[in-house]
Amino acid sequence: MRTISGRALIIAGLLLGLAHVAAAADAPPPRVYTAGDKLARGLANIFTGFIEVPRNIHNTTEEQSLLAGWTIGVGQGLGYMGLRMLTGFYDLFTFPFPLPKDYAPVVEPEFVWQEPGPRYK
Repeated sequence: MRTISGRALIIAGLLLGLAHVAAAADAPPPRVYTAGDKLARGLANIFTGFIEVPRNIHNTTEEQSLLAGWTIGVGQGLGYMGLRMLTGFYDLFTFPFPLPKDYAPVVEPEFVWQEPGPRYK
């Protein structure tokens, strides 16, 4: 009986291992950025950073109240707008250099209109 249990355990382990390999094969490869991507990201964040203000007004209003949206949301939006625009200028002036490593984005999401959705997580 031990050999049947041992064989079943080995087979189950192999199947689980193969399932893990198959799941890893389905994962997309990591994004490879170039200097051109960094330049485009910088320009986009400079010229679209202002969208952070209405986005945060809307999100805060939905989550809390209209008063919070027009007070806290405006403040958060202005802060995020400044951050996004500053990182845009950073990307613009440093686009020929792979800083940070491999031209990766400094702020996530990479653009104001991208996931993780309307609220930063």
